[in-house]
This record gives sequence, structure tokens and C-alpha cells, in this order.
Amino acid sequence: MTRAAAGVGDFEPAAPRGVGALRWLRSAASEPLLHFTLLGALVFAGHRVLSGPAEVPTLEVSAAKQRELTTLFEQRQGRAATDEERRQLVQRYVEDEVLFREGERLSLPQTDPMLRAQLLARVRSLLQAEVSEKPPTEPELVRYYDEHRGDYTKPETINYREYWFKTGPNAKDDARRLALALQRGEEPQGADLPSPINYTGRGLEELRTVQSPDLARRIWSLPTGVWRELPSDRGLHVVRVDERTPALDLPFARVRERVLAEYRKEQTSRAFQAEVARLTSQWRVRVAGQP
Repeated sequence: MTRAAAGVGDFEPAAPRGVGALRWLRSAASEPLLHFTLLGALVFAGHRVLSGPAEVPTLEVSAAKQRELTTLFEQRQGRAATDEERRQLVQRYVEDEVLFREGERLSLPQTDPMLRAQLLARVRSLLQAEVSEKPPTEPELVRYYDEHRGDYTKPETINYREYWFKTGPNAKDDARRLALALQRGEEPQGADLPSPINYTGRGLEELRTVQSPDLARRIWSLPTGVWRELPSDRGLHVVRVDERTPALDLPFARVRERVLAEYRKEQTSRAFQAEVARLTSQWRVRVAGQP
């Protein structure tokens, strides 16, 4: 009785199960860190639900591409492709395309100079092939011919004969005797004389490719039908210009196909440059050191 009466004031009934957990939850609910963590988890989960799984890139091999691959095979092999060969062509194309895109992902066209040059050359070729070309009219061709008439002129040419004495102790005397004999109209004699060399239809620019520039100029300036002795750093030259043909403007009808080819080349070049300028205008270009 006494013990019971003495413990009445200190006794508290045991807390039921779950009461401690509730207190912990109430305490944790007031923590800002928990709020941040739960909010981040909700945002991430919502993004996964809305966006779905990551999109797999698609590589399409169209019917046109398959025909192109087959046609190239037949042109190279000279026969039709079998079903197995067509399958291999498609497989090789897919592999090459995947490797190419991987190269792009690795920025190889920007970091490999040789690959970059090959890619640029290919793109230039494709652009030039796709440039629309309007066939020129006949008046347009004639006008182009008139504007570039100097390109269709046959230059002045000469025919000349040369005896060449290489440098030696007797070269000067031998060349002088030969020049005097030829001027008198005598037939050259002597077993040690050099054989004559005949040059036909040589323009001044072409003449400079077979003679030194100074000797070419002096040969070009010679009067027709007169033998002259001309020194050079290679020896002595006894030369006579036999014939001189004046420059000739080639008529349009004679060079029409050449005019057409050069007209098309110029038009294609202009159209290509215009297309490159159009593509370049879509970029903001900044050059270091320039305003």
C-alpha cells in the first residue's frame, strides 16, 4: 500500500507504438534540406515521365540511295549485282555513314587537315554540280567572244633555222666563217660543222621556253632572210628567220565550241561563288584583331 501510494505521482503510462515515429516525422518535416531533396526527386521523376526514354538516332537508307549504290556497282563491275551483293552494299553504306557521323561527333573535319581538305573539295564539287546552268543563246556566245577576243587570237609566229656552236677555243672563228659563207649564199662545208636545227611556228612566249630570254628576244627581232651570229651563255648561234606569220583573229565559227566551254566554265564559277556567298551570309564571322 505504502509503495503504491508513494509511486503514484511519478508514474507515466508507456507510449503506444508509432508515437516516436510521428514525433520524428514532425521534426524532419521542418528541415529545409529535406524539402530541397524531395523537390529535386519530384522534378527528376516528372522529367522522366514527360520526356520518356532517350531518342535513338535514325539512319535511313532510302530506295533512291539503294538504287544509287546498285548503279555505281554495276558501272564499276560491268554486271548486275546479286541479292547478296546488294545487301552488302547497303551494309557497307550504313557502316560508312555511322563512321562518318562518329567522325563528325569527334570533330575530325575540324582537327584533321587532310580530312578537312578532302571534305571541302567534295562539298565544292557537289555545289558546282548542283548549280543550275542556263544554256547560253547564240548572241550571248558572240558577245562573250567579242569581249574576250584576245583569247581567240593566234599569236604571231616565226620559222627559223639555227646552227649552234658550243663554247670552245675555235667556236667563235667557226661561227664567223659559217655566217659569212651563208650570207654569201654558199653551201656550208666541213665535217665538224653542227647540224642545223629548224624551228617552225614558234611564238615569242614559246620561243622563250627553248632559248634564254635574251637570245629569244634577239632572234624574234631579226629581219626575215638574214643570217646573224648571236652569242649566248651557251655558246654561239648562227640564226636566220625564214618566215614570219602575223597574228590572226580566229573567227567565231572556228572557235565556237571553245567559246561555249569557257563561257559555261565562267558562268558556273560565278554561280558557285554566289552560292558560297549566300551560305557565308548565314554566319556571323568574327576575325580576331579586326573590327
